[in-house]
Amino acid sequence: MKIIHCADIHLGSKLASKFPKNISAERKREVLDTFSRMVDYAKKNDVKVIMLSGDVFDKDKPAKKDKTFFYSAIKNNPDIDFLYLNGNHDKEGSYTDNNIPNLKTFGKDDFTSYAYGDIVITGIEMNEDNARAYYSKLMLDGTKTNILMLHGDVSDSVGMDKVKISELRDKGIDYLALGHIHSYKTGKIDDRGVWAFSGCLEGRGFDECGKKGFVLVDAADKLSFSFVPFAKRTIQEINVDISSAADLYETQQLVRNEVDTISRDDILNIILKGDVPIDAIIDEKDIENSLSDFYFAHVKNKTSVKINASDYVNDRSLIGEFIRSVLANGDYNDSEKKDIITVGLRLLSGKGVDR
Repeated sequence: MKIIHCADIHLGSKLASKFPKNISAERKREVLDTFSRMVDYAKKNDVKVIMLSGDVFDKDKPAKKDKTFFYSAIKNNPDIDFLYLNGNHDKEGSYTDNNIPNLKTFGKDDFTSYAYGDIVITGIEMNEDNARAYYSKLMLDGTKTNILMLHGDVSDSVGMDKVKISELRDKGIDYLALGHIHSYKTGKIDDRGVWAFSGCLEGRGFDECGKKGFVLVDAADKLSFSFVPFAKRTIQEINVDISSAADLYETQQLVRNEVDTISRDDILNIILKGDVPIDAIIDEKDIENSLSDFYFAHVKNKTSVKINASDYVNDRSLIGEFIRSVLANGDYNDSEKKDIITVGLRLLSGKGVDR
């Protein structure tokens, strides 16, 4: 039996503030489209269950368009069971239609289980009342293949939005389907079981870089699972050291060399690093324009200025006074002084700071 584990779709959420309005609008549509494509994948690959481990929607009262789309996808695929566990974003009011036979939900008072032959999928929605006590309530039949659904980060302590893995050892869990963390991660529970975060389906901002998708679980005989990259676009964070660049052209060439093998359909977050001369002209917009063949590119300048203290001994300009005062300040180490000077020079030049 094949099962999809996904989470943190965040339908209707705001996207990165750096995106222009047209890109944000299109990316919102693409998040919906990727969910639809995942359901189509399930149909074509004989997937019987889609586990939604929380945060399907971005807020408790989703937009009508997003709710209609989501519940219509469930209604129109009656051969697939959708097991929907609310998360911390959609913890109240997301279940607007409980009369769909193939939509299975979970409660907060006790664990709810759904059996598929020898495979049993169990879950509970976390709240302030049960976050510390639900571990003792979990009773599983060790002769079955047991999948547990929870929403929260793995932790060494108990509490809201936390899952203490050590409290789940020797409980008969084969696979713990987690939501809350937006990147694919996995680890061991005990000699029998594993935990996994599926991550989100699409990266929505520059804090969600890397491959996104879902986990395909095969519980036919011995349970196995694999991550399936599925996003329409990947947000790629690229660090480029431009210390060796003498001018804008050479800077652009260094950046192009770093991104040359990346798909033009992807989103780039370019971080410029290294030490550059104090009078270096770094125009982020010019570099972004040189990457116009990509879907979207954002450039952030995190370079530092090259400072030679002897050059400013007799400099009576405002910049000279500023640099000498920082270098003479004993409250900061050399690295902190470098950062202060870099930020100060950008402010004095009117460029502002994007760090």
